[in-house]
Amino acid sequence: MVSRAFYRIGQFRRALKPHVTSTERESARRTLGPGLYPLFESMALADQRHCLDVFEVLLGQGQTDADLLQAALIHDCGKGSIAGARIAVWHRVLFVLLGPFPVLRRLAARFSGGMRAMHLHDERTLALAREYGAPAAVVGLLDQMAHPTRLDERGRALKAADDNR
Repeated sequence: MVSRAFYRIGQFRRALKPHVTSTERESARRTLGPGLYPLFESMALADQRHCLDVFEVLLGQGQTDADLLQAALIHDCGKGSIAGARIAVWHRVLFVLLGPFPVLRRLAARFSGGMRAMHLHDERTLALAREYGAPAAVVGLLDQMAHPTRLDERGRALKAADDNR
């Protein structure tokens, strides 16, 4: 419990001053190709940083599966401008704090557009991935992220990398 609290504090600090290098951006562009890269580019800088961190964890584990790496780079695109999301830092903090209380999360989503975007980002990510022509395997991995009770080996790797970044 204490280690999770420290993790969340570190995550919050990283979100306040995110940075993405031109080399990282080019790596995302090469991995995603011209069809999916706009989904990455539409995300807030903090979400781009997070997705790159997940991507880099997977690469560090020796993962070379193109579908898995693409899913890592766009798994939060439902929070981006293409999805119509307007998410402030306080929405993110409240969403995390309400994590143990799904009823309160749903209630907050009814009264706040930013909280609604956070609450629905998995489904929006899936819809955007399909709309932008993501391969079926990428959509499948994103679906596993949205429904973690159905994880296969690649889905577990993606979820684990996401949970630790």
